Amino acid sequence: MLFEKKQPLNLLICPSCKGTGIVGMSGCSECRGKSVGYRPRQKLLHWSFPLTRYNLALLKAKRIFNKIRRITFVVLWLNAWGWFGFLIYKKVIWADVIKGPEYMWNALNNVEGSSWILFWLGVIFISYWTYRVITERKIKGEVEKYSYDVQMTAAENQILTDWKQIEKISGRQSLNISSSFTDEALAAVGEAYEMADRNGYKILEVEHLFFALLSFNRIGNIFVRLGIPASVIKKYLLPILENKKGKVEKRIGEAPLVSPDFFQALFGAYEESYSAHQEYVSVTELLVAAAKQSEMLQEMLYDVGIEKNKLVNAVEWARIGERLYRRYVTHSRSASHRSKSGMDKAMTALATPYLNNFSDDMTLLAQYGRLEFCVARDKVIEEVFRAVEGGGENVVLVGEHGAGKRSVVEGIAEKMINEDVPSRLRDKRLVRLSVSSLLSGTTPAGAIERLLHILNEISNARNVVLFIHNIHEMSGVSAGEEGGSLDLSDTLAERLKTGRFITIATTTPEFYAKNISGTSLSNIFTKVDVKELTEDEAIQVVESKIGLVEYKNKVFFAYNAIEKAVQLASRYLHEVCLPGSALEVINESAAHVRNKKGNESLVTAEDVAKVVSDKTGIPVTSVTADESGKLMKLEQEMHKRVIGQEEAVGLIANALRRARAQIRSTNRPIANFLFLGPTGVGKTELAKTISTVYFGGEDMMVRLDMSEYQDKTSVYRLIGAPGEKGSGILTEAVRRQPFSLLLLDEIEKADPNILNLFLQVMDDGRLTDSSGQVIDFTNVILIATSNAGTTYVQEQMRAGLSSEAIKERLLHGELKQNFRPEFLNRFDGIVLFKPLAYDDVKKIAALMLQRITKELEEKGIETVIEDEALDFLAGVGFDPEFGARPLRRAIQERIENQLAEMLLSNKLKRRDKIAIGRGGYIRVIN
Repeated sequence: MLFEKKQPLNLLICPSCKGTGIVGMSGCSECRGKSVGYRPRQKLLHWSFPLTRYNLALLKAKRIFNKIRRITFVVLWLNAWGWFGFLIYKKVIWADVIKGPEYMWNALNNVEGSSWILFWLGVIFISYWTYRVITERKIKGEVEKYSYDVQMTAAENQILTDWKQIEKISGRQSLNISSSFTDEALAAVGEAYEMADRNGYKILEVEHLFFALLSFNRIGNIFVRLGIPASVIKKYLLPILENKKGKVEKRIGEAPLVSPDFFQALFGAYEESYSAHQEYVSVTELLVAAAKQSEMLQEMLYDVGIEKNKLVNAVEWARIGERLYRRYVTHSRSASHRSKSGMDKAMTALATPYLNNFSDDMTLLAQYGRLEFCVARDKVIEEVFRAVEGGGENVVLVGEHGAGKRSVVEGIAEKMINEDVPSRLRDKRLVRLSVSSLLSGTTPAGAIERLLHILNEISNARNVVLFIHNIHEMSGVSAGEEGGSLDLSDTLAERLKTGRFITIATTTPEFYAKNISGTSLSNIFTKVDVKELTEDEAIQVVESKIGLVEYKNKVFFAYNAIEKAVQLASRYLHEVCLPGSALEVINESAAHVRNKKGNESLVTAEDVAKVVSDKTGIPVTSVTADESGKLMKLEQEMHKRVIGQEEAVGLIANALRRARAQIRSTNRPIANFLFLGPTGVGKTELAKTISTVYFGGEDMMVRLDMSEYQDKTSVYRLIGAPGEKGSGILTEAVRRQPFSLLLLDEIEKADPNILNLFLQVMDDGRLTDSSGQVIDFTNVILIATSNAGTTYVQEQMRAGLSSEAIKERLLHGELKQNFRPEFLNRFDGIVLFKPLAYDDVKKIAALMLQRITKELEEKGIETVIEDEALDFLAGVGFDPEFGARPLRRAIQERIENQLAEMLLSNKLKRRDKIAIGRGGYIRVIN
């Protein structure tokens, strides 16, 4: 999928200077150097760096001069201190120096004054070098600070129509965005212009900017993570640029014009930085903005395998390292302005010594960078802020395990120390109450007393926001050695009603429904849902934590490996929400690659797929040539065990091939089939064959005899009794074995309410058990067998009616007596198994005897099966009504009993050769 179509920004480009800021040899009188204007918020944004040959050459010369100056001062510093060291070496008696500090000081006092001049010159040189580095790195301006308050009160995007509007805007209300571009970003703009000018392009396009960006190391590293070197991208991009060059001819000496799309990319890069909470515009923002602006670039990226959001996520990965560093610096600066003892700025808050014994100060932990980096949670955090601003004193975050509830609260703590929060949360501490510490070592009465003391301290302190992780732990728990039961929720609710402090809590949907909904707490707390992250958000969370995984396991991750981990975790691992499930896969993949390939190895998408395959039993790795051959010959493989029934075998084989090639709906089972036909024709045997051939063995089949579920209460046997987690026969079997074949034998005998249960399974690929846990059925093949209409089928067969005609009449007549139309419509295929003919039974007899032959072979006895034996067994074992079922009994009585007697009486020994002949008689022929 390509990038989404980007809406153009409402830019106003000066018609006189065409956005360059220069007319002739002087500044533009109409725009007064502002060139391009844009007003998305309260401030006017403008581009005031003249895009001309002269200015860009000057910028490049200044960059080269600064580089030479830095090198010069480093050389001077090294020379000064080098000579100083040499003179000391010549003058000082080292035997005196090593005697101790006093002798060393005396020795240094003997050094001539001229030598010290070199030392102090060295200090001056290195100090000036440090000053130049700091000042050159410091950007003149910064991107507007992304503020919660600004977002809540921001003006509508104003469309600028003429420069007279801009003249009325004061300087304080305008911002030159070029001043917030890093030197590297401006250098990229300059190189793009120089490339267009040097190669005869009349118009400076976005594609030139993208090409110039590929030469920078940071951009090269992004494409390395994506698995495509920048040099390959350049090869794909050159023909696009040549094609553009041929469309417009340029006169010799004429400077290239700047296209509107180019300015769209510059301002788009600024908006990318603003949305990403960046302090400046770097080459990474330019890369994303350029790609979003040009459809040609998007097509080119698609051709090399970089689809929608891949580039954005890879750029986000590059930003994370910068953000972590910036976070450390910002927090160090913010921490210097905040009290370490919990006092507010006005010095009016009271200390909380008792609370401190049972809690952790999260704002203090955030100041010192002890909290995990919060990613992709801005929407939930803003929802919490809106609840607080709307007068809600208490908020409860409700989400599944691993959904990121605690990460949201840690993100709020980060914002609190930066004062980027609503006024009600400013200059306050976020304190996490430890429920386990509160309950340990005391009686129920003592726990209540502790809680009241803590709440009183919080009320009096007036600068504490209370955080209770897993608030459901305060309901129906035991405390102390006595183990007395108590419920702290009522005590907490009474104090929270006073509204003297703000509380944030977390819980799961299950415990919210059980412990909070309908109780005194439900009227006090505002519920905020923390939903599972989208795949793109989960990728960014994993990227924020991948550095530690790489360091710990001494491996490196490609972007495709992270993307694959998130995709497979989302699809196959439902015990834990994203990003928790993806992080489990990432850690296991890192350990697997380190153990298999060694240190400094690259973790690929295929490595991740192998780990998930081993973890779930589901084949998700790339199809090998050997496996591909087997998949193409599935029908032959299945016919080794199932005789006839070509339609059924063909339907199943096609479904399995679609599943392995991942060409199917992922929101329902792999396939749903209904097998119809008389008993003994191979319906169950085909199911066993599928389980063996595709799933790896008959033990991968979940088999339910539906005759045992003939009343309404049977539904609880399948999904579990209310309040008893893990008691459902069906749900637990599929939960433990999500990649399996589900066989519903004789489904017509089940109660209609049971059939309604399977409507949801066949439609949505999921089923909720009695405890509220959702069980995934999307990796299951569901096969239901039925003997319904058997008598009718046999009568019509004897009458000479074709199988297709019989099946059509069954669907519109006989089957409706047993199944509702909506149930039948859920099946991908309804297969009528034909009654077996005499020749079919003969082939089945040969298959059954193969098992006996194999067992005798293990005992060292060779077996020959004569055709007369097969005719005999087919004759005594065939029954038109019961199919091949009597055949198994016939072989047992006529063949296996004889063999047992011969083995026990030592008539058969190792190296003997036997023949099974007419009448089933067994004779030794060697």
